[in-house]
Amino acid sequence: MAEVVVLVEGIHKAVSDKVVSVGSTSTLIKSDRAVLVDPGAFVNQHQLIEALGREGLKITDIDSVVLTHLHLDHSTNVFLFPQAKIFLRFINSNYPGQFQKLNEGTLERFDLSKDFSVEDVALIETPGHSIDHLSIVVKTQQGVVVIAGDAIPNIEWIDTQKKPNPDFVYSVEKFDESRNKILQLADFIIPGHGPMFKIDRTK
Repeated sequence: MAEVVVLVEGIHKAVSDKVVSVGSTSTLIKSDRAVLVDPGAFVNQHQLIEALGREGLKITDIDSVVLTHLHLDHSTNVFLFPQAKIFLRFINSNYPGQFQKLNEGTLERFDLSKDFSVEDVALIETPGHSIDHLSIVVKTQQGVVVIAGDAIPNIEWIDTQKKPNPDFVYSVEKFDESRNKILQLADFIIPGHGPMFKIDRTK
């Protein structure tokens, strides 16, 4: 079965009244190939490279990079992996202040359901935080690990009564649906901004 290693633990905290420190969790999946999920923010690039080294890997050993979505705190370091195939759930939609629309032909397109084939790993659609958000389901010896991205930003968001600010998400309704989907699937969740945690099904 596959193995999951958190390389960089994501953060999202206020440094001052006007400054927020933000960086996503970056996760390595070891299966029949090496897959990196969310290479993260520019400020974390050295931390990411060092963490890969501790796993005995170089940048060139990464076969595929999966982006849960295109927000810069999750995706900026993708430039470090020019040899890898980049997988994301692309929808032709603007990310205000971050990306221009990517026109047809700008990128080679893959069919996620056909072209992403990694043993014990599946990609699932989890829109809500963004229109194109996806999460990664990994079968491990310890149980099912869901790399949730910002579909579940941290452990506080397993409380289904907690609702996101509608000004900061694509859809509150879709966010709820995706969160519930993940909670039904996962034994462990790796959130977008925080440590991995186990789902307590005894409650």
